[in-house]
Amino acid sequence: MRHARIAELTGWMSRLGVMIVAAGLLLMSAARAADIKELTEKLPRAYIGEFLWDGDTTVQNVVITFDKVKALNEQNAEARGCGSYEAGRVVTKIGVEMFIRLSDLEVEIFERSPDGNGTFETEGSHRGKLSDDLQQIDAQWTTTANGKHGQLHLRAAASAACEPAADL
Repeated sequence: MRHARIAELTGWMSRLGVMIVAAGLLLMSAARAADIKELTEKLPRAYIGEFLWDGDTTVQNVVITFDKVKALNEQNAEARGCGSYEAGRVVTKIGVEMFIRLSDLEVEIFERSPDGNGTFETEGSHRGKLSDDLQQIDAQWTTTANGKHGQLHLRAAASAACEPAADL
């Protein structure tokens, strides 16, 4: 009889353990969903800063704005918008797409459809980090064809338009 009670107690504890694990997984899933929602809501919609090719002294003023930010899943978000680069008196407008990984705030930024500048490089991407407070992006551009690098440093702005940084 005593063995039957021990077996019953062991079975009950096993079920309790399974229920605790299941509840923990459910809560973790809900917490992740809230985190990605918080990220998409709090991500600044405008950044300004500079880009500099490695080995070059020409600073390019950069403006990026995001008009669409959405969660792709519980761990990844996408931001789409436009941007502009100003080097000297030459302004190039671009389309911008940024992917953000929630777990470590790693970002990858793609630039598309340069307007009016045939020498503007879009075959590659910026890979880097979004700061914990979402206020800064530091990333390195790598050109796909030749591996040429450049450094992008952006900071959040209250507002911006896809125009030359000097006009803001």
